[in-house]
Amino acid sequence: MTTRAILPHIGFGNVKFGMEEHEVSSLIGDPDETEIQNYGDGGEANVLYYDDLGLSMSFDNEEQFKLVEISFENEAFVLHGTIKVGMLKEDFLKALENLEMGDYDSEKMDDEGFENMEQLTFEKENVNVWIEGDKVSTIQIGPEFVDDETIRWPAREITED
Repeated sequence: MTTRAILPHIGFGNVKFGMEEHEVSSLIGDPDETEIQNYGDGGEANVLYYDDLGLSMSFDNEEQFKLVEISFENEAFVLHGTIKVGMLKEDFLKALENLEMGDYDSEKMDDEGFENMEQLTFEKENVNVWIEGDKVSTIQIGPEFVDDETIRWPAREITED
């Protein structure tokens, strides 16, 4: 697989936040698995898993089942030309020095049932980077929020990769 850019607030390639499931499937094919995640407060999301591509995508009912989150677990997807799954935490932190991703919050996830995992949250770009042990294991991105309730959806034009 060729390297593909992870685009904060936008998506990747022709897959953009705000798309519906059928639009994503028409671009990259049918998922290997689907799941409905229930948040317990009436909220739920349809999650599509693409095992061969190493990614999953969530379509939230509160946003009329539009694409609201993408998780990358494959080193072929690269954030800011540098950050990718599998890189050492030390190298990741060093790479951050040259990027303008803004401040981040760090949370050990042991209490949440994720042994030996840490989540770094970059609010400015709506990016979460998961560290398992000493390596980046997952990069999650979401759309841009204008305020706590309002999403600024990216333009939906199709571009060449």
